[in-house]
Amino acid sequence: MLKNVFYLVGDAVRSTGKALDVVGRNMQGNYAYVEQLNRQSRVTPLRGKLAHLGKDSFVAPNSSVIGQVTIGNNSALWYNTVVRGDVNQITVGNETSIGDRTVIHASSKNGPKGEQATQIGSRVLVGSGAILHGCVIEDGANIGSGSIVYDGAVVEKGAHLEAGSLVASGKRVPAGQLWGGSPARFIRDVTAQEKSHHDTILQDTITLSAEHEAQHAKSAKQQHMEYLDYLEGIEDDIRAPRNKYQEPQ
Repeated sequence: MLKNVFYLVGDAVRSTGKALDVVGRNMQGNYAYVEQLNRQSRVTPLRGKLAHLGKDSFVAPNSSVIGQVTIGNNSALWYNTVVRGDVNQITVGNETSIGDRTVIHASSKNGPKGEQATQIGSRVLVGSGAILHGCVIEDGANIGSGSIVYDGAVVEKGAHLEAGSLVASGKRVPAGQLWGGSPARFIRDVTAQEKSHHDTILQDTITLSAEHEAQHAKSAKQQHMEYLDYLEGIEDDIRAPRNKYQEPQ
């Protein structure tokens, strides 16, 4: 009950403030300052190309998907990710997770290896802060956080990169191998335990992305009211009398 009162009073105060702002701007006439806000857009068309997002894919609200980009089904692009298909095509497969702050770009004919599209396969796990540029990441690969994969490089099926790895232009990481370092070098084969851990983390991440998508689909008002309901439920639990333990007859 109390939360509804606060909400209505707050809404009235905000409405009054907006009305006063309009009156003030009208009084100032041509001298009024109006702040221009650049609204964040998750998907931006460019050069007549618009990204295609697969079924149940998640693109975080402050991420940017620009131009020639195709995202597969049930994939996730997490917060502050940039996928910029302005000079060439970028493809992301199904059930792939692209971590926070990752940058994905491609190369034009003026790139170090010429035109290079970026292709990322299915069930790929890309850690936070990675940079993928004009490269190929095949199915089931695991790209550690902060890794960089440059033009013309290929990370083959099921290969893993340790965090902070640098795969130089034109380099190929063979299937099922673990590489690391700067420049990246062969360390050993990927173990069965690492493969299983990759699948577990990937599934958890994709499942979590669905929860984030559902939450962002709600209005700010709905989220606020649900939070107040949650707080009210906690207060009710605290105030609820506890049943006294009774000795059996």
